[in-house]
Amino acid sequence: MVLEFDGRRYSGWQKQDDARTIQGSLLAAAGELYGQGVDVQGNGRTDGGVHALHFVAHLEAATDDTPGEVARRLNALLPQDINILKLQKAGPRFHARHNCLGRSYLYQLAKRRTAFCKGYVWQQDQDEPLKVSAMRQAAGLLVGMHDFTSFTDRQVVKNKSPQVLINKAQVAETAELVLVRLVGSHFLWKMVRRLVGVLAAIGRGELSSADLQRFLQEPVNLSRYTAPAQGLFFERAFYNQEELDLFLATDEIRPCFF
Repeated sequence: MVLEFDGRRYSGWQKQDDARTIQGSLLAAAGELYGQGVDVQGNGRTDGGVHALHFVAHLEAATDDTPGEVARRLNALLPQDINILKLQKAGPRFHARHNCLGRSYLYQLAKRRTAFCKGYVWQQDQDEPLKVSAMRQAAGLLVGMHDFTSFTDRQVVKNKSPQVLINKAQVAETAELVLVRLVGSHFLWKMVRRLVGVLAAIGRGELSSADLQRFLQEPVNLSRYTAPAQGLFFERAFYNQEELDLFLATDEIRPCFF
């Protein structure tokens, strides 16, 4: 199933016993309809407060309902800020995470203070505009396979390789926004938000491309540069190489809710 969700009320994707999550909400709705033998797995995890435009998950449930009926019945039980856009029957070996070839994230930085979209952007100081050209140049250093130890927490790299393949790092600009798109094989916990935070610091002149290059070569604590969650959207998950290649070939970025 393909989902969209507003992450402001949720502590991320993964189910937690003491917090409201996207996976937990889906499991509760599916369990109410189809019993306790259901399972829901996503194409990855999202941080608390992060949104999604086309997040892919799979549902295991025993039912004679058609895919359309499953989607309709689940949406009737889900809160308004979680919505199933599309649901279809999958093969028995399909797994939303294991079969995913690539993932795309979009981050929105607002050039000015805004009263209406503060839940979906990181507001910047309009008196000190970001130098987008410097951000764009620095983003080019991210493409390829790199060690992103500096861009996650240390406990993560103890159990997981910090090597991540970035297929594309794009910085674009509209009249109101600076947009950052990152496409990669996968992403470590807080990695996208720290990359954006560092790029924004480069745009403000606090850091340079040389600093970013150093962060990729030696572990540095970058927690103070973690961008706020509300500006981040999970954009797409890819399961077909041709589809991924076509996405990488386009430079079009569409802002969200602005």
